Amino acid sequence: MSDISWMGSTPGTRRARGLAVCFALFFFSLFAVAHAAAANVPTVVLDGTQGSVPLAQRSVYWVDPSGERTVQELEAQQHELPFAVRDANHRLSLPEGSALWVRFDAQVRDDRARWELELARSGTDRISLYHRLADGSWKEQHAGDRIAVRDWAFPDRYPVFSLDPRTDAVVTYWVRMEHARVPFSGTLQIHKHTTLRELRIHQQFLLGAYFGMALLLTATAVANALVFRDTSFAAYAVYITVLGLAMAASLGVAGQFLWPGAARWNGLAEFILMPMTAVCGLLFVRHVVQPRRIGRWLDRAALGTPILLTALILWDVLSPTTASLQAVTAVAALTMALVYAMLWAAWRTGDRWVRWIALGMLPVLLAGALPVMRNFGLISSGFLSQYAMVIAAAIEAPLLIYGLLQRSSLQHEAQARARALAMTEPLTGLTNRHNFMLRLHESLVRAQRYQHHAALLLISLDNHAWFAEEHGREEADRALVITGSLLRSVARDVDTASRVDDSTLALLMEGPVRDAQALAAATSIVASGLRPSLQLPVGSTLKFKIVVALLPEASQDLQQDAQAHLDWLRQALDALRKTPRKAILKMNF
Repeated sequence: MSDISWMGSTPGTRRARGLAVCFALFFFSLFAVAHAAAANVPTVVLDGTQGSVPLAQRSVYWVDPSGERTVQELEAQQHELPFAVRDANHRLSLPEGSALWVRFDAQVRDDRARWELELARSGTDRISLYHRLADGSWKEQHAGDRIAVRDWAFPDRYPVFSLDPRTDAVVTYWVRMEHARVPFSGTLQIHKHTTLRELRIHQQFLLGAYFGMALLLTATAVANALVFRDTSFAAYAVYITVLGLAMAASLGVAGQFLWPGAARWNGLAEFILMPMTAVCGLLFVRHVVQPRRIGRWLDRAALGTPILLTALILWDVLSPTTASLQAVTAVAALTMALVYAMLWAAWRTGDRWVRWIALGMLPVLLAGALPVMRNFGLISSGFLSQYAMVIAAAIEAPLLIYGLLQRSSLQHEAQARARALAMTEPLTGLTNRHNFMLRLHESLVRAQRYQHHAALLLISLDNHAWFAEEHGREEADRALVITGSLLRSVARDVDTASRVDDSTLALLMEGPVRDAQALAAATSIVASGLRPSLQLPVGSTLKFKIVVALLPEASQDLQQDAQAHLDWLRQALDALRKTPRKAILKMNF
């Protein structure tokens, strides 16, 4: 029946069936060619002419879905399995429980050099290298985050394995990798031992410079927080510490030096510290820029997002899945966007220190997008995805500390002004009346005790009312400020200048003082006031009336009464104002 139906089919049906057979043969031939190409990748020749040899296009890979195949099984079935050539941009997601196998052949021709295989990335769950020794036995070497670094074949930042040094045969190597949840991509390279050591020295020098700077800035922030009681520096110290630990975990430095024996923490550190950096960064920015600069809704988001992200981190730690990691990554990306929005809102306020904070955070926000894209499988692991955060953090640290120092300086200046108001008069900056009276009383006590004289000058700005009537209150106040400046220039370190009422100032010259010294001070003040000033209206000068007395005044029986002495001079000043041509009145000498 089948022969009859075939012979009875139409020409169109026979043509369609022929095309289907051709397509099947074509795809079968492509698979055969790819399989043959995978089986015939070139042998890596290690003859010493190159310090490093990448395995891209020189190795093949296959994913074991069950993750249960042994190296012996793979060796026996290698020609039956669909191995494919691994290129430089190779990236794939490994299902939970699966394993990636990479095979390459290498022959050593330079027996004077030691050769090592390196996976140039940290964070791989587990990686093993297998090869047969000359006697036919298998040699195994293991590394990865699920193993304590001190138990690695060679404790290092990245997984490193030694290759067989024999030169009499080609050796086949099998690399097995487990890497769940995050798409795997990494460069496998063979290095000469001396080349790898030189590379590590250069890397450790640069990383040491960054971590040393981070440690120094953390200590500086803690010192500023303790000395000035500024919680912004404390928040910065927490943020930069968590960021530094996250960088150390991401780059393998922490596993090598900080917790070499902690296998479980080594596997969890990066998944916890990186999102916690986003939490600390968000809370740091909110604390520094303050809610009033960012608005109510951004402030509420800045408080709610860290709670949500922390809860997701706990979920990812207790029940790690691809979904939990992607949820953490997505909310961490949202956190960075929220930080950017807060900084933009604060930038618009115009505060200079806020702009330094924003400029400092910007490189880290941009570089933080790379791990997010890597976790979602959009980019492969490479130099930028590994080191961009370190470069950005190195740029960020001095900018943030400078912005915080500017902020602290402004705050302390405002606090110092507020404290000074308790002792100084706001307009002229001279000692206020209350503190001046205390100084005057203490000076009278000392003068009587040690039998010497102090001097008191009561100075009236005689044309203060004229300035107010002709040029307004602002010019009259400016004239008082200039008068205060003149008194400070005449006063010695131990003297006290004060404003005692609207247009009257006083200068207390601590004893022992001679009458000539007091008179010289009064003359200098009068002469200075008559000099033209660019800060006064054109053609105007300061005209003073000054009463000078040596204290205490025994003839008046004023004793140590500061107010009585001041009233005595004030009465004389009122009388002097009625004498137009006289500027200085000597009271008791």
